[in-house]
Amino acid sequence: MSGERRSSSAPKARVSRPVLLLVAIAAMLTLASCSAPQSPASTPTPTPAFQTTGYADSTATTTAQLAASAQAMTEVGVDGVSLTSDGAGISAPDAGALQLLAEAHSKHLRASLLVSNWSNTINDFSEPLAEKMFDSPANIHSVVAALVREVDKHHWDGITIDLEALNDWGDQSHLGDDNPGLDSFVTHLRAALGSHTLSICLTATTGSYSDLGYDLHTLAGHVDYIALMAYDEHGPGWSAAGPVGGMPWVKKSVASLMKSVPASKIQLGVGEYGYSWPTHGTGTTYSDPDMRAFVKSHSANAVWSSTQQEWYATFSDGEKVWWSDARSYRARVALAHSLHLGGVAVWSLGEGDPL
Repeated sequence: MSGERRSSSAPKARVSRPVLLLVAIAAMLTLASCSAPQSPASTPTPTPAFQTTGYADSTATTTAQLAASAQAMTEVGVDGVSLTSDGAGISAPDAGALQLLAEAHSKHLRASLLVSNWSNTINDFSEPLAEKMFDSPANIHSVVAALVREVDKHHWDGITIDLEALNDWGDQSHLGDDNPGLDSFVTHLRAALGSHTLSICLTATTGSYSDLGYDLHTLAGHVDYIALMAYDEHGPGWSAAGPVGGMPWVKKSVASLMKSVPASKIQLGVGEYGYSWPTHGTGTTYSDPDMRAFVKSHSANAVWSSTQQEWYATFSDGEKVWWSDARSYRARVALAHSLHLGGVAVWSLGEGDPL
C-alpha cells in the first residue's frame, strides 16, 4: 500500500499581502517536506537487489526456526496451500501457515504463499492434478481468483507457484505438453495480483527446460523471480549415492537457465538437508543436525568434498550419506553473487542450519 496525499478543503479567507507572503512561504516549505508520499509503518521494506528467501513448511517449520534465520532473509516462502482434487480451487491455509505469516511480518520480512500440486493421496507432486487446472480455462480463472482472495484476506505479499513433476521423465511422449496451461495460469495470475510479487519454482536440469514443461520466455516475462530448485540431483529411490545438489551440476543447471532468463530474475535454490543410502531397505531424509548426530552415532568421519561443496560419509556397514549444510549454503551464495543472480532460495527453514 502506498501513501496518499490529501488536499485540504478549508475555505479561503481574505488576508493582507504581508500575511499572504508569509503563508505562501510556509506553504512552499510544507510542500517540500511532503513531496514524497509517506508509506504506513506496515508497508514491507522495498525489495533489495539480492533477495534471500527461506522456504518454510507449514506442517514442520516452527516460528522459532523462522526467527533464527530472520536477520539473513528478505522473504519467507510459506508452503501452505495445494490445488484441490478437482483442479478448480485451493486448500485453505492451516494454522501453521498463518502463524509463519504473522512471524515473518513481525520480523519485517515479506511473506509469499506457495501453491503446489502436492497430492496427499500419492504423497508426491501430481502431474494429473496440475493438468486438471491447465486443461480448463474455467479452472484456471477459479484458482487465480481463490489465490487473490487469500492474498487479500490474510495480507500475503505475493504468491509462489510450486507446480512440480509437470512432465514425467519416464514418458517421453508428453515432453513439454504442459507449457500452454502453465503459461495461461501464470499470465492470468500476474494480471490479477497487481503489485503483489509473483515467483515460480523450476526443477533444475542441465538439459532442456522446455522438456520439463517450461516456456522460459513467457515465464520470465510475467514473474518477478524464478527460483531454480538446484537440489535433489541424487536421492534414495531414484539414484545411487551422491550429493544433494553438487556444485558442478548446480553450475550447469544455472548456465542452462541463464541462456533464456536474465540473471537478475534468477534465485539459486539451495537444499539444506541430507539423504542416506543404506545397503538394505529404504533411504531416509535427514535435517542437518540429525545427520551430524547420525554420523556420530556410527563413529564415522564426515568428509568435505571440495568439488561438490557438500559433506559425505560412509559407514562400516556400507551405508552412505550426503548432506548440504551452512558451509554448502555459503558456497552457493558466493556463486549467486559471482553470477549476478537475483538471490538465493533455501529449502528449508528448520531442516538446515540457521541462515
